[in-house]
Amino acid sequence: MLKRLATSRWATPLVLSHAPFGCTGIVVAVTAGYLAIGLLAFAGWRLTGNDAWVEDFFRLPGALLLVWLAAIEVLFSLRVSYEFSPGQPLHRAWRLIAFSAGFDLAGAILIQVLGVKSALNPLAHTAWWSAPAASAIRQSGLVMGGSCRFAMLAAGLFWVVTVYRRSGFRARLAAVDWMVLTLFGAYIVREAGDVVVAIRGGVRPSLGMVLGWPVDPLLLLLLGQAMLLNRSVKHTGDGWIGRCWRAFSLGIFLVSLGDVSIWAANSGFLPWPWSALQWYVWIPAAGAFALAPAYQLEAIYQARGTWDPGVPDQ
Repeated sequence: MLKRLATSRWATPLVLSHAPFGCTGIVVAVTAGYLAIGLLAFAGWRLTGNDAWVEDFFRLPGALLLVWLAAIEVLFSLRVSYEFSPGQPLHRAWRLIAFSAGFDLAGAILIQVLGVKSALNPLAHTAWWSAPAASAIRQSGLVMGGSCRFAMLAAGLFWVVTVYRRSGFRARLAAVDWMVLTLFGAYIVREAGDVVVAIRGGVRPSLGMVLGWPVDPLLLLLLGQAMLLNRSVKHTGDGWIGRCWRAFSLGIFLVSLGDVSIWAANSGFLPWPWSALQWYVWIPAAGAFALAPAYQLEAIYQARGTWDPGVPDQ
């Protein structure tokens, strides 16, 4: 069933004709190249003591990379969704994943471009621009790229897990999976306790902060879904579809790691300036999310090269 769904012959011809065969190598190369440049900037900062090395990287090339990867994820996710008939479960799943990618793109634009004072931001040169306005823009971006994005992704992966289970690819979490989930759950409880203490101490959370509270529980849910998918695709071998869900798993894990590292840095567990290395986690995470739909497109493209697209499924 999964093979038939993954190679549905009711695809839109125009979408298929523009499928970026071989694009995964480009995404990997660009992401790895930018990450290497960013780490060189970090080394330059540590050697010279001039933090402009890192600031300039994240304000210009780093910001462009994150927006580009989010846009690639949107484009590829939409193309994959068109490869499945509206009645198929994977069509619904990939539409939800595409919505998730759209929120990610909106969040990246607001956080990386419109929410900072840089050469990329047209708003920074207007009379309207101010520090409070920039903060509000970034907060909106965090909500879109956080709670909204992960809620849509969790809904999409729910349908993917359902399809795998109905197709007989049943998998269970291993002991190491439960250990990771337990540790992350303990982190969520600890962070929730910190929030309660802060509120009792007189802190009044903003609306943006409240809307961001679902992020950690959603990441816990996504981790569980990603682990189930990762266990399920082991039965399919090292094909393109397996790589797709492994890329999602890697992206979710890296985002969770980045989330924990922010808390650890703010709590003093990661000393400055080495705690700044946490900023670089978001680059491979964004690359993994862009690669996931690209791998699925590669799977469809290769399958179409061996099957006659003019014959409907039996």
